[in-house]
Parts: sequence; C-alpha cells; structure tokens
Amino acid sequence: MPELAEQNKTLKYLIGGLVLAGIIILIYSWVLRPKPLSLPPIPEPFPIVKIDFDFLGSQEVRDILPFEEIPLPEEIGRENPFAPY
Repeated sequence: MPELAEQNKTLKYLIGGLVLAGIIILIYSWVLRPKPLSLPPIPEPFPIVKIDFDFLGSQEVRDILPFEEIPLPEEIGRENPFAPY
C-alpha cells in the first residue's frame, strides 16, 4: 500500500510540474511575445547620384594604372623534372 501512495504522490508532482510548465509557456508566448520588427521610414525621393565617367580618362587616373605586364619566360622548368642533374 505505501508503494501505491508513493506512486500517486510522484504522479501528482509530475502532473503539477507539467501544468506549471504549460502555464509558463503560455504566458511567455502570449504576454511576453516579442514585438514584430518594423523598418524605419525611408525618405522619398531618393537622392540622384551622378557619376562622372570623364574623370576615368584623365591623366591622374592613367598615372595610377598598373605597369605593363612582364612576359613570362618562354621555357619554364626542365623537360624531365625527375631526371637527375
């Protein structure tokens, strides 16, 4: 008989814990739910961006361009790299 009373007591605590956990989850999901994110207002109209492409052809830009490419040597390595010297 004491085992049955002990099982009922354990069952009561399990049910009470599950009910408490359910109540906490409901409170968290309904009351403490995060507010939806909203985007800040975007000013209208957008500013117009004008790109001056004539500047790309100026002497200042040509001065910072890379040098001419150096050609690679015509023969690279040995004919048979595994042959002894």
